[in-house]
Amino acid sequence: SRYYQQSLLSNKHALEYVFKKRGLSKEIVQNFQIGYAPTSGDALVQFLSRKGFSGSELAEAGLVNRFGGDMFRGRMMVPLMDGTGQVIGFTARIIEDDPKAPKYLNTPQTLLYDKGRHVFGLSQAKEAIRQNDYTVVVEGNLDVVSSHQVGVTQVVATAGTAMTEHHLRVLARLSGNIRLGFDGDKAGLAATERAIPIAQTVGVELKIVSLPDSAKDPDELIQQDVRLWQQAIDDAQ
Repeated sequence: SRYYQQSLLSNKHALEYVFKKRGLSKEIVQNFQIGYAPTSGDALVQFLSRKGFSGSELAEAGLVNRFGGDMFRGRMMVPLMDGTGQVIGFTARIIEDDPKAPKYLNTPQTLLYDKGRHVFGLSQAKEAIRQNDYTVVVEGNLDVVSSHQVGVTQVVATAGTAMTEHHLRVLARLSGNIRLGFDGDKAGLAATERAIPIAQTVGVELKIVSLPDSAKDPDELIQQDVRLWQQAIDDAQ
């Protein structure tokens, strides 16, 4: 994670993407430890090999591809942390949109990272969840980052859209009130419907946050006006 942070500082193009195009603040970039993976194929492997890590260790941590080179290249790196803030994996957003490459790449399942158990943003959100006595769960990791940047910090995400019983049990320890703010598209609606019986099993109070038609996801709504996002959360049904 620190390596990627250093790479960001030394790459003008990546800095422009993070600060200008995505409009992230210095404080948020530090808080979420956002970085950049260089485009050369083995920069991270070379760096970590010099630090004494073996090829098998890098593979088990989910940092290399099947050819033994860097898994992530030319991407904005968003670390995935556990509830205590320890980095256990990465979400990587491509900077140059390339039709052949996936927009997002995630760390595969490893000994440390299990997407069915991981709640993104938990270490940054837990104080606000306790204070507000509810959690807002969104779909995208960058929806969480955008929301925290504008001061709505009781927001977390589940990796992708599949909400599991484990996700809800982790959140229920902080507050029994959950508000789902998934995207308004078909996949988001289906994910919301799947979450309802799971919430009943776990025994949490579930409300649904409906986004206005003008925004397809929370990030878009926040760009329009943060008050609209807070209003949508307050109006959850």
